[in-house]
Amino acid sequence: MSDHSPIAAPAANVARPFWSVMIPTYEPQPHFLRQAVASVLDQDPGPEAMEIVLVDDCSQRVDPRTALDGGAAKRVGWVRQAGHVGIGANWNSCIQHARGQWIHLLHQDDLLRPGFYARLRAGIEAAPTAGAAVCRDVVIDRDDRRVADQRLMRTTPGIVEDWIEHVFVSLHLRASALVVRRSVYEALGGFRLDLSYALDWDMWKRIVAAYPLWYEPEVLACYRRHDDSATLAFQRSGANLAEIARSIALSEVALPAAIAATTARRARERYTRYAAGLAWGAVARRDVRAALAQLRGARRLTSTRTLAHAIWCERPRRVRTSPR
Repeated sequence: MSDHSPIAAPAANVARPFWSVMIPTYEPQPHFLRQAVASVLDQDPGPEAMEIVLVDDCSQRVDPRTALDGGAAKRVGWVRQAGHVGIGANWNSCIQHARGQWIHLLHQDDLLRPGFYARLRAGIEAAPTAGAAVCRDVVIDRDDRRVADQRLMRTTPGIVEDWIEHVFVSLHLRASALVVRRSVYEALGGFRLDLSYALDWDMWKRIVAAYPLWYEPEVLACYRRHDDSATLAFQRSGANLAEIARSIALSEVALPAAIAATTARRARERYTRYAAGLAWGAVARRDVRAALAQLRGARRLTSTRTLAHAIWCERPRRVRTSPR
């Protein structure tokens, strides 16, 4: 199996809008998908500047088109896989079907705030060498309540200079907040098909190692966290840590030899703490199996001593006591 699926350029005679908003779907919750589509249509510059397409991975229980109300059904395009191909292949299909100069992969549960496309386009035009652009986002729950913030990469709009810290050591961006120049995917290839949880992290690392990243500090995107998400399923099994460990190992080759080992070590330490935090969250939910899965995965990242320290540092505030 090839590491990175090739992405072909569009045909020369195809109309090229500035934006391709590609929404990969699979058994979506219609009300979440309806919100996602509406958040795009509310800032739609028109079909000459933007195409909007649902790319469905052969859903059986839910027809994503039921989320397209009224004019949305006429405005939004539709592609359906002949059979279920999986996350990576469906995302690559989104890229391959996209005609636009810039591609936005908007996840079916997420949504945008007004000004997302206008602000990122302004940044892109101010930095013509950028291969990708991203805004700050926030985490919302199933009821649209804001429950967590994303760390700032910089306080003013501009190129991210400490991209190793923000993308390689820890990931301070999420897919729905990011847009990528189509020619970058053509040059680097698509998402790895042998990853399912860390495939986006792997891609973003490949991109920022090769191209400048533009950053908009205003919160213009929302990542939805809920109990039915694919992300939580990976965390409950511990598969997330296995892929994180593999992604860290794979990405060492993308960095200069002088910093590769140190960066990988810091990333393993960072995600050990991440796993410890997830384990404490699972304990709070009384999900012992998920907690143990996270701790077993973290132990593969680092030493027992480092893991024990991470468990102590990430413990819930209500159970923290003075070490003295």
